[in-house]
Order: sequence, then C-alpha cells, then structure tokens
Amino acid sequence: MKKERVVVIYADTWDELTLKMIGWYHDHCYHYYSGLAEEIPEHLKEFVAEDKKYVFLCEEDEPYKP
Repeated sequence: MKKERVVVIYADTWDELTLKMIGWYHDHCYHYYSGLAEEIPEHLKEFVAEDKKYVFLCEEDEPYKP
C-alpha cells in the first residue's frame, strides 16, 4: 500500500461515514477498512490521524480526475 494514495475519511456517525464513502466505490479504489476507529486493524493505525468515532480507508490506484 502506497501511503500517498491512501484516502482516509473520518466521521462522527456511521450514517455520516456511509454518505461520505459513496464516491469511493469504483474499479480502481481498493477498500481496506470502514468502521469504528477504535477497532481498526493494527497494521492500518498508522494512517489514522484524527480522533473521530468512524473511519474509512482506501487506496486510489489511479488519481481522481473530475
């Protein structure tokens, strides 16, 4: 996993997180974790920087170009 391509999304509620994750469901985005920040696997904790209840981590294989 390349750190420069990792996308981290934070939220206070599960509903807020699922809404924010909508745009990250495409064929060149690999999902690693979504759920409670306190339950994130040990090997992914290095990517979490904010103190929020929920977190979503994915990796972009291609840069986003709107």
